[in-house]
Amino acid sequence: MPTASSVLRIQTVTIWLAREVYQQMRDEADLFSPLETGGVLLGWRSGSSRVIVQACGPGPRALHGRHRFLPDHQWHVAEIHQAFQLSGGDLDYLGDWHSHPSGDAVMSSEDHATLRRICRRVRNPLMMIIDGQTQPGERVTGCWMGHASGWSIFGRYEAIAQEIRLFDPPTDWQHCTTERQSPDVLAKL
Repeated sequence: MPTASSVLRIQTVTIWLAREVYQQMRDEADLFSPLETGGVLLGWRSGSSRVIVQACGPGPRALHGRHRFLPDHQWHVAEIHQAFQLSGGDLDYLGDWHSHPSGDAVMSSEDHATLRRICRRVRNPLMMIIDGQTQPGERVTGCWMGHASGWSIFGRYEAIAQEIRLFDPPTDWQHCTTERQSPDVLAKL
């Protein structure tokens, strides 16, 4: 059994979310409401921050239900690969996002299970949820970072709430060719 000192802890990080990407996700949630929708988050890691500058939608073969969303996984993999290639390796998969059209921006037990599965392949992935309880265009959003420590049956999983900060990228910023920015530079935006 792991001891307290053997369980790796992660700190909360700041999630920098481009305002236009946030608007895109809200619009997508409004479009599909009352059904769930979602997609993937693309950007980069910068120290203890995550910078989200693109989001892909559900994909053409996604399935949307009132309490469940199944993305078009093959389409997402192709989109992630294309973004990575076009950006010269700057853009990468950071996590998933989806809507809860009839609920709050909190993780369900199914969301925890999904994030736990993603943690097996990706280190500290994000899960962002847009709620459906507020008026369209005024969506509340929550974000969690998944963390798994240990790969035995005693491994531990945590979903840690993260702070989201919206920012407006400079007008000359091209999402697929953006140079990595430090959190200090982003704080000045």
